[in-house]
Amino acid sequence: MRRTRISSRSRQSVDAQTLGKLARRLSESGSRLEQQLWQRRLIELINDRIGRRDDDAVEAALDDLARSNQPAYDELADLAESCAESTVVEIDGQPHDALLLVLPLLAWSRYRLPTTTLAMPVCDSLRAHVTGHLLARDARIALADYLFSIDQLPEAFADVRRQIEQLGDAAAEGITLHIDSKKLREPVAMLADTRYLLIGIAARQGSALYHWQESGVDPDSKIAALAAFSEQVAAVLQPAMTGCRFRVLPPNAFHASLRYADRELREFSLEAAVSYLKLAYDFAPGALTAAYGVFEDSSGASGGEVRIGLAKSNQDDDVIEGIVWPLLGDDDEQTMDEVDKALKTLSVNRAVAHAHRFPLEFCDDCGAPMFPNAAGHVVHAEPPEEAEDRPAAPLH
Repeated sequence: MRRTRISSRSRQSVDAQTLGKLARRLSESGSRLEQQLWQRRLIELINDRIGRRDDDAVEAALDDLARSNQPAYDELADLAESCAESTVVEIDGQPHDALLLVLPLLAWSRYRLPTTTLAMPVCDSLRAHVTGHLLARDARIALADYLFSIDQLPEAFADVRRQIEQLGDAAAEGITLHIDSKKLREPVAMLADTRYLLIGIAARQGSALYHWQESGVDPDSKIAALAAFSEQVAAVLQPAMTGCRFRVLPPNAFHASLRYADRELREFSLEAAVSYLKLAYDFAPGALTAAYGVFEDSSGASGGEVRIGLAKSNQDDDVIEGIVWPLLGDDDEQTMDEVDKALKTLSVNRAVAHAHRFPLEFCDDCGAPMFPNAAGHVVHAEPPEEAEDRPAAPLH
């Protein structure tokens, strides 16, 4: 049972202020020695709060620094993520560093993308490939036996820490971590989306986690190892991804992997939409018009994005499929150029780039994003009326 915290708001406020001060001093450090001192103090305080399953002070400090000091925000966010996705577990009486990895898949399908419990033979094969291709000789591994959507992954720092603690314990015992799917939220149905495997790895403190870190091993062997790993894992996961086209991304630490997958999903989603229109309605890429522009929240409560509306070339008022391309901190003009380049690569010959900015609008009835048409208006994406073939499941 959760215990009531006495004067928690006051304590959180003090801790948030302290975290902010330490992060500012860290961002101003002029030497490695000075950086290490501030980092140690920050790590100690962050670990204390996350270990108590109370990361409100960390979040409050990040919110304040995001508005007032971007370099300090970056320093604190990096350390908070690192602390959340790692822990120390005891194996055979020795302390081991445990790290939470994510293995992302980019996938699209005209049917509902799977989130599912993985069969034990699949887990065993995945464990063998992680061990054989990636891990150092004495490193341990545990997998969660579930294919997650982004909506089902832990969000708060404390929840991420709880996940690696569970996987670290499973690695110590040499077992697979079972996930109770009944406790997970229902994912949002999308045409293209990410799916994730969670992996915990552990190595004796001070030892290598990955085989390319080991003494006498060429560090560049990582490149070939990841390529071979992705190829083998794709074959193992094929039965679980029936009806999907998917690509395996390289595994990495939890937060870094999510960010990388978000970036890779942008162009993948555009490619999926163009392919889907060809598959479902026989609309060739050259017969499509793409209209796109920057959408932003005037209140600043959420980040901006480029939205792309696809339509038949002779129907400037319509949008038959839409794609959201989050900016993720990128420059607006650079992102618009990237979208244009991606459209040309996909042979979408007519592209209309709107120079004006659109408000971040959503459908009042279903909550779906609204997309720009070639005429410069924001409309709901609707399947073409004359198409007889229809998707088998809702796609937004």
